[in-house]
Amino acid sequence: MLILKLLEQIPFFWEFTEEERQIFVDSNSFFIHYQPNDLLIREGDEDDALLIILEGSALVHTNANPEVTLATLTSSAIIGELSFLTKQPRTSNVVAQQETVAFRIDGQAMKQLDPVLQLKIKDQLIRILVDRLEQMNHAMAKQKEMNQVLARALAEFGAEQGEGATS
Repeated sequence: MLILKLLEQIPFFWEFTEEERQIFVDSNSFFIHYQPNDLLIREGDEDDALLIILEGSALVHTNANPEVTLATLTSSAIIGELSFLTKQPRTSNVVAQQETVAFRIDGQAMKQLDPVLQLKIKDQLIRILVDRLEQMNHAMAKQKEMNQVLARALAEFGAEQGEGATS
């Protein structure tokens, strides 16, 4: 019952009916409990599992800079969607920061689901990826705008310095 309540709170599962969410809960194989410092994902691994944090938190880092936290992931965070979709190796490590419960589905489990559930999962992933693309486009536009402001300020500063040198 607790897992069902968690699924109801996660935006990824809002498009699923209660009966569809119950299918996941009844299987119980979709839910993994992690202890602090457990690896949810290891950089370089070639698994194709998608994870969604239901409860708890995890830190993201790379092998090249293990002391630098790239992100802190909490409830509703989607992890591993690119490897799930493309079968590419993992690009970072994700480590449980505290006790964490995650929904986990890999390609094999996905194939065994009813086609309606498969489609809903893929639709949700598409929506998430489109949202991220829009956020990146917005961030790039803001960065370009800031770069133009900085370039103008530097040009004005250079012009002022040039005037001061000729006086």
